[in-house]
Amino acid sequence: PAEFMAALLTRRRSDIKEITKLMDECKALGIATLGPEINESVFNFGVNKKGEIRFGLAAIKGMSEAASNAIIKEREENGPYTSVYDLLERVPATAINKKAMECLVIAGALDSFGIQREQYLAPTGNDTFIGTLLRYGQQYQTAKSEAANSLFGDFDAIEITRPKPPQAEEWSAIERLNRERDLVGIYL
Repeated sequence: PAEFMAALLTRRRSDIKEITKLMDECKALGIATLGPEINESVFNFGVNKKGEIRFGLAAIKGMSEAASNAIIKEREENGPYTSVYDLLERVPATAINKKAMECLVIAGALDSFGIQREQYLAPTGNDTFIGTLLRYGQQYQTAKSEAANSLFGDFDAIEITRPKPPQAEEWSAIERLNRERDLVGIYL
């Protein structure tokens, strides 16, 4: 039943009224429907090992197909991401931009990394923490590429300081839910 309902949700993903009805049906069947998660979500709606339906990365408004595919491909080839830094070190910088990162953060796909959503969007100098993270990822990948092209190819010598998340005022529950709903289409 979970796989069938995931297929139906995928088929109807552009119709919020239909998604809401199908999620109510999932609830009646005792099938949990979970939000997107960077280490578990597939492109469309999918079923995890526990039989729960997981929102797909493509179901997040504003997520490009290229970013979703790059994240999933890298995770399938090299295992789950251990941190947001690991994500940005591994996924090509050309595939993931600020908008995609904001969408992942607000939808809750990066919650498992232990950094609060508010911290990602908190200002750091002239930018937000997301911008700082993206610059870190680009610098890391550039340094890794240069190390690969050097005569000695010393990957262990790449030393770029990981930025620390700033302090941020916690969002109220309703603000968090409203932001999430704006990107996923419903309250999870």
